[in-house]
Amino acid sequence: MSTGRTKPKWIRVYADGYDLSGFGRTIGPLELTYDEADLTATMSDTVKGYLRNHAQVNLGTLNAVFDNTASTGIHALLGTAGIERVVTVAYGIRAAPAAGDPAFCGQFTQGAYQAAEDGGALTVTVPFQGWAADASTLKYAGPWGTLLHASGTETAVNAAVGFDNPTGAATAKGGYFVYHIFASNAAGTATVIAQDAATNTDPSFALLAGATSGAIGFAAIPASGVVALANNADVRRYLRWQLTLAGGMTTCTFVSAFVRAY
Repeated sequence: MSTGRTKPKWIRVYADGYDLSGFGRTIGPLELTYDEADLTATMSDTVKGYLRNHAQVNLGTLNAVFDNTASTGIHALLGTAGIERVVTVAYGIRAAPAAGDPAFCGQFTQGAYQAAEDGGALTVTVPFQGWAADASTLKYAGPWGTLLHASGTETAVNAAVGFDNPTGAATAKGGYFVYHIFASNAAGTATVIAQDAATNTDPSFALLAGATSGAIGFAAIPASGVVALANNADVRRYLRWQLTLAGGMTTCTFVSAFVRAY
């Protein structure tokens, strides 16, 4: 993980267990705004006063190059609108996204799919309508989290250290775990997990209760999901990814992230 300014070339977009970055041009605005409740006491207040009401969370619009490759082209993946999608937008800091980098994650409703010509190229525009009404993340208003595992292939359990909470402390307000499993090599199962620890040493890490994909079978991959913890769940200071392979599966390519509530 690096810190500082970055450029759009290092943004990556993952949806429903697929990497859409090879088609993408732009995405956004990544929005977190709050409705305003006017609670001005007009008899005595000399200025209007507002309190924060419901949050609005949205991905904005994905603009991409048209590609109709069967099963993996953007036309096949996003050509149907009105669907709830699990999406992670990862922001690499002057390089491809790495563990600990910012990630905007959640379950969003795709509002439309529009194909058009743009400067001689064939493109698609995919607007999103915000948090899905039946999303498991509805009890959380903060969509910004951090990558636990950047896109890549693993063959064994993780014995490395994790990364620090940006606030520097444990939290007690829950959060949600997001995963995208892109591919695996053979029949069997993969279980993608988030672990937490009070100290950043390998023996200290343990399953963050509830933050697991469960065993995903070979036939169900590509796969994705969001697992929301209770609003009062304890999340220790350090986080890392973990993976369990079973039944003959020996490699798994995936992305995972965790959005911590403060």
